[in-house]
Amino acid sequence: MKISALRLDRARDRIAPQVKERWRRVVDNTAFVLGPEVREFEEGFARFLGAAGCVGVGNGTDALVLALRALDLQPGDEVIVPAFTFFATAEAVVLAGGKPVFADVEPATLNLSAADAERRISARTAGIIGVHLYGRPFDAEALLNLCAERGLWLVEDAAQAHGAVCGDLRVGTLGALACWSFYPTKNLGAWGDGGAVTGPDSELLERVQRLANHGQLGRYQHHEVGSNSRLDSLQAAVLNCRLPLLDDDNLRRREIADHYRGAFAGVDEIALPEDAEETIPVYHQFAVRTTRRDALAEHLASEGIGSAVHYPAPLHTLSAITRGATTPPPSLPVAEAAARELLCLPMFPELTNDEVAEVCLSVVRFYA
Repeated sequence: MKISALRLDRARDRIAPQVKERWRRVVDNTAFVLGPEVREFEEGFARFLGAAGCVGVGNGTDALVLALRALDLQPGDEVIVPAFTFFATAEAVVLAGGKPVFADVEPATLNLSAADAERRISARTAGIIGVHLYGRPFDAEALLNLCAERGLWLVEDAAQAHGAVCGDLRVGTLGALACWSFYPTKNLGAWGDGGAVTGPDSELLERVQRLANHGQLGRYQHHEVGSNSRLDSLQAAVLNCRLPLLDDDNLRRREIADHYRGAFAGVDEIALPEDAEETIPVYHQFAVRTTRRDALAEHLASEGIGSAVHYPAPLHTLSAITRGATTPPPSLPVAEAAARELLCLPMFPELTNDEVAEVCLSVVRFYA
């Protein structure tokens, strides 16, 4: 049995007839940019989240940059980000003119440590970006309390957490703004690039919308210098087909995660990241932690099972960030260990029970 880490073709086949019909309407009406499909998705996703609104943009990185600009990030302002996440979280800070300051992650959850973030606040700190890593919400209460005490804003990088819940609220409504990616591999993925910004503040979202469309208040009424980053109508049509399936798909992801947890409970050499209290994760990835990570990956591959490393290097060690620095990067031991030890197993809602069972047996065989 060959089991891939991800099978986008299975997700595609579930919605292909509906997408074909929606795409036909887009083409027939030539509504290629900011058309009805985009408005339908923005309204539907905002309603799904319980957010004040949703602004569709070109991709997840643009979502982060536009959010930071809407929050008036100034050149040289510092933004605290977790050291263990995808590069775009820090890259967006640089693109918006700020300076990323890296904090370590919690040993149990691998999400941003509020205690370590607090130690790195300076007079130049403007805000914090928290990442809901692997679709597991960060400790929102701790980060929101910290931001309130120190006069900072909190941005959610929710690119991996579509549909996750923290307390009584959906992820995407907790901070000043939240940023989404609809890259095809995401829980809510398009068939190309796409992104969005959501949040509880209508005025901030209106500014994001202006900035994403050349700073226009109306046609040719350019209020400020913006950019050109708009969710494509064809991609919005795909998202409109997938959004009604999201809760059930996330439920299936949690079922698969439960199978994995049960199978690995007796394996001493495996540790599993924990979920924060009062959260409902959506398991964009299911990661196991082991000191024999590379050997486990090779074993799985030899038995026809795919896996992936997300992420092989913590951000504070990357040359794109450290180039030109006059001081060595800080030591962030938890993030550094996670980069050495984490392996992501197959995780997508179309996985069959037989495939999940085979993955479990293969991992257990390796340690036996």
